[in-house]
Amino acid sequence: MKWNWGTKLLIAIILFMGFILTLVYMSTQHEISLVEKDYYPKELKYQERINEMVNAEPFINDFVFTQNNSEVVVSLPKIKPDTGTIVFFRPSGTQFDRTYQISPDSAFLMHIPLSEFTKGKYIAKIFWREAEKGFYIEKTFYFN
Repeated sequence: MKWNWGTKLLIAIILFMGFILTLVYMSTQHEISLVEKDYYPKELKYQERINEMVNAEPFINDFVFTQNNSEVVVSLPKIKPDTGTIVFFRPSGTQFDRTYQISPDSAFLMHIPLSEFTKGKYIAKIFWREAEKGFYIEKTFYFN
């Protein structure tokens, strides 16, 4: 068989189309997830969140996360929350998210078992209410 320019061009077009179809197939198999499932209602209430972030500015450096071999220790400021939660949000997948109620001991520490987390980046979203006033802080934390 003789390989002239027409045959080579046809083979190049077929290979290119195969490459494009492979990329289309791979892109349809990739899971696309939003950061928040109900982002639109949350966007409408975002001014409240901004006010809570302003309220929490004095406490932003008082939340300290440390990790040892068996647990994560969350050092809390001297607050007396009516209600409060810490959400460890994992951007790479919602199945890794963890939520805890703020319940400090007498030394204002929370102990969380390290076995509940996988290695990687987490964003700690801390929300609490105290005397009808809301507070909100986000801090990034890496588990090793």
